[in-house]
Amino acid sequence: MSRFRKQAAGHALLYLAAAGLISMAAAHAGNSAIPQPRAWSVPPGKATLLATYYEIVDANCRPLMAPAVRIATRPALGSLTISQGVGLADNPSKCANVQVPVTEVYYQAGKQLGQDNFSWEVRFQSQNLGTQRVQGAVAITPGAR
Repeated sequence: MSRFRKQAAGHALLYLAAAGLISMAAAHAGNSAIPQPRAWSVPPGKATLLATYYEIVDANCRPLMAPAVRIATRPALGSLTISQGVGLADNPSKCANVQVPVTEVYYQAGKQLGQDNFSWEVRFQSQNLGTQRVQGAVAITPGAR
């Protein structure tokens, strides 16, 4: 199970995790069209978890449906994959270990070295989070972990 980092916004929580580098998204009230840049380093040929998203209601620990993720700009040197599954909430503390539906974003690096740019949109049920666009860049380097 991946480790999740958290940031609360209203009654929903947004979780992002990245292998080697953990980033938190800034949660904005209402819809957010402002890109939120993220950067990762990945070795050639490696698959890396970039982000995990879920929502849970703080008041009663009720999990909501996994947020919808849509790839907006595809990478040129690798590929993005969106998958859905189940994860464990860890915040608020009273909701620790509650199973929640999650949406995960993975990057599969190609063999060519260089920088790959891409973006995706996350649509949350919470009106406080709305729809957020995430811009990402991966440096494909031999020494990355």
